[in-house]
Amino acid sequence: MNHSILKKGLFLLAAVFTFNTAIAQDTTSRKLNSVEVTGVKFGFKQLGLYDNELEEKQNIRGFNQLTIFENDLTKDFWTSKNTRCVEGRLIQEKENNLLHLKWNKDLDGCDWVGLGFGWDGWIGKDMGYIVDTVAIELIVRSTGKPFTNIPWAFGIEDYSGQQAWLGYNRSFLTAENVSAEWTKVQIPFSLFPFDENDVDLTSVKQLIIQVFSEGEIEIKKIHLIPFSKKLKKEAHAVISKGQHKVDGNLKEWGDNFVSLEDDQEFSVAYTSEMLYFAFKIKDKSPRENNRAKDELWNGDAIEIAFSTNPQANKKRKFLLLSDQHLGLNCGQNPYVWNWKMENAVDEVEFKFNESTDGYNVEVGIPFQSLFKVELKPGMQLDFEVAVDLNKGNQREKQIRWNSSYSEGFHTSPQKWGVLIFD
Repeated sequence: MNHSILKKGLFLLAAVFTFNTAIAQDTTSRKLNSVEVTGVKFGFKQLGLYDNELEEKQNIRGFNQLTIFENDLTKDFWTSKNTRCVEGRLIQEKENNLLHLKWNKDLDGCDWVGLGFGWDGWIGKDMGYIVDTVAIELIVRSTGKPFTNIPWAFGIEDYSGQQAWLGYNRSFLTAENVSAEWTKVQIPFSLFPFDENDVDLTSVKQLIIQVFSEGEIEIKKIHLIPFSKKLKKEAHAVISKGQHKVDGNLKEWGDNFVSLEDDQEFSVAYTSEMLYFAFKIKDKSPRENNRAKDELWNGDAIEIAFSTNPQANKKRKFLLLSDQHLGLNCGQNPYVWNWKMENAVDEVEFKFNESTDGYNVEVGIPFQSLFKVELKPGMQLDFEVAVDLNKGNQREKQIRWNSSYSEGFHTSPQKWGVLIFD
């Protein structure tokens, strides 16, 4: 649950990055108001006799401004002025040119470090009609050891200066890691918070990349590709025939668990009246939470959000009366809190059990009596789970199931996944 105060033009980073052992960046960059940029070397792309004809045929729903970078750096490309902070240059490999990037955000004077591509000669690009059908794909490789996370934030800016930012997430990586082999990073365009930031997608100006920590990488190509994968994850609730009891013992759950980041796991079961959850929490300092009431998110806790209306619009960006958000304080004085009703929920059952690397917990929600909804096979409900981990008497990290790429699930059900009742 994100309780940070957002100020216009400012985005806070949730982690400090070391490039080769980086942590996923789940928060977005601050808005770029102005930045000094370097001069760039201009190049001319060698075209074959039929290259222009081929380029015209490549399009997505009629949009053909697909190539953001490939082989050449022209006036479309810029970096922060201080080359101590970031340097982008072409290097030749066989018949192709690669973009070699090296940066160090931690040096003195490197307050804002980044680069940008105005692609297609800085022409305004109408992308409003393809926002749900494309992804930005970067083809990259490591210059050293393999790594899984790139400490970058990506911004899309329109010609009025409005920007939408999205932090890199490991889910964008199509391989196990970024290695010496070419690897694809795919960023679904629809994940950018365009509406929240009033970005005019009929007049897109540029792609901006803000870099953090220190690192080095090579880029073969940046372009737009067709994208039709499901952005909402699906979890299945198995029907219970009386075997599920809220006692903290997870033997009856078998192997039907869904994995989150950092090896956190959950499983769901149900009867017509009850909704059951089992969690396997990995935590080096388990069950530390001395917060009270609605502040329970700021320590070891579990958050469960769901809709009680199967017909609710899955793209809604605000909570309906049928949307619920419950939290379990996992400290030594546990309780369940309903953020929607702003009160504790005594009817919810829960039981903890220590494990070798953390703790297990079972939760039983009397769904029909609390929400007046009977659970049935074939039903599908919007659903999200988050695990809050404490360190030093405050939350150090939140691990989310479907919305791992973006904070704010507690106010925006469009970031939830789907719970399917088998």
